[in-house]
This record gives sequence, C-alpha cells and structure tokens, in this order.
Amino acid sequence: MVDLDQIKVLAWDIGGTVFNWRGTIEKELEEIKRKQGIELDIFKFASDWRYGMFDMLAKVRSQEIPRINADQIHRKVLDDVIDANGTLSLSESERDDLNSVWHRLEAWDDAPAAIERLRERYTVIPLTVLSWSIGVDCSKFNGISWDGLISCEFLRQYKPDPGSYLHAAELLNVAPSEIMMCAAHTSDLMAARETGYRTAFVYREIEKARDISTNTFSEEPSVPLECFDVHGQDFTELTRKLLT
Repeated sequence: MVDLDQIKVLAWDIGGTVFNWRGTIEKELEEIKRKQGIELDIFKFASDWRYGMFDMLAKVRSQEIPRINADQIHRKVLDDVIDANGTLSLSESERDDLNSVWHRLEAWDDAPAAIERLRERYTVIPLTVLSWSIGVDCSKFNGISWDGLISCEFLRQYKPDPGSYLHAAELLNVAPSEIMMCAAHTSDLMAARETGYRTAFVYREIEKARDISTNTFSEEPSVPLECFDVHGQDFTELTRKLLT
C-alpha cells in the first residue's frame, strides 16, 4: 500500500487521460465526412493518425529520423493517412486546419474539477509526449490550470524511455518515488514504475492498449489492476482515493 504522504507530485498523461483525443478528432472527421459526402471509416482514420504519430515518434527516439516535435509529426502522419485513405480530399490549408484540432482537444467532463482539487494537496503537472503548445492550448481551451507543464520535447527524451521520467524528476527536484504517474495507459505506467515512480490508473472506456506488432487493440488495463498503486473507474473515484 502506497503512503500518499510520501507523494509530492502527480504527473499526468494528458492525451487520452485528461483530454478526449478520440472523441474530439472523430467529431471533426464526422463533419468533414458530412460536408464531402464520402464514405470514411472514422475510427480507423483517427486510430491511424494517433498511432502513426507514436510510430514516427519511435523513429525520433531511435534517431532514425531528425528530431521533430508532436505538432510536426501529426502533420506528416496526417498526409500519410489521407494518401492511404484515398477518399478524403483536403488542400494544404485544410490539412493545416485539421491538424490544429490537436490544440483544441476537449477534456473529459470529470477532469478539470478533479485536477483543481488535487492541486490543493499535490504539485500537479502534465508529463506528456505532446508538444508544449498543445498542452498549453488544450489546457486553456478547457479552463484547466496546472502547477507547471513538462513536455518531452524539452527533455529531448520521450516516454516511455526511462530517461524521460528520470529527467522530469530532476527538473522537479524530487525523487522518482515521490512522483505518481497518472494515466489511462498501461505502457506509460509500467515504464514509469520501472524508474521508481508510483502509479495511478484511471479507466477511460475508449482508450485501448495497442499491440504494435499486429496493430490490434485490446481493453485497458492490459495488466491486473493490482499492478498499480492506486486505480479508479473515473477521475472522481481516483481523486477521492488520492485525497484520502
């Protein structure tokens, strides 16, 4: 059982955990589909865009391609997904506009109030692979205030590389064991735990675990809940446990 009195910082994943990327992206795609009168597998398009970003980010991490941030990656992957789809016709400016949707992701309804309550006890920050500007813009868009924001683009190491979690702890001037990583994704939490972080899992129904080798999806969490120090079915339950 984790001693919450020893936890100083809650580090949050935001893409999927705090902000509902899939719901926001699919809503945008649905409007484009309606206007163009085309057939479009919206779930697949959104998935290919999101996880194509992670695939390209892995190439950045391995230095296969030059270092670029999440905004640039999203834009490059969008071109690839549109080309592969074959039915969606968008000009360069329309593609730029669609890419900007990542800066106005809608928060899950239970997130803003919970984050504000948690800040009364903890230092609460995002620790994200998304760009700093995405984190700032989405937070402003949803009226969410943080105690800081750490984007991996500044760390020059990206989650789930161990160095990203350790470098973040150095910047925060705390031991890894004094940080609790909070996320809806098993892979993020397990990587953080390996570096000494404590972990909190929050369930998001539409967030899935991805098998990279087969590009298939399964329910989260992909490990038993007992693997996490704290877990909740939503932000409300998780917040109650973290403030106990």
